[in-house]
Amino acid sequence: MPSVTLRAIGPDGKEVTLTEYICDWPDCPNVAEHVVGIIVELRAYSAVCKKHAAVIASRQRPSR
Repeated sequence: MPSVTLRAIGPDGKEVTLTEYICDWPDCPNVAEHVVGIIVELRAYSAVCKKHAAVIASRQRPSR
């Protein structure tokens, strides 16, 4: 999963680091908010943004 790390100097003069993970959906530049799955042995996981999490959830609902 791609990530973006920003380093800046905070108001107190100390360095602040902010890391955001980007959605794993192809061509989506949004911040990932929902974990889809984890492979513990590989220490890997997949996460998507709110919009794509809704798409995945709608696919998993059984039709009535």
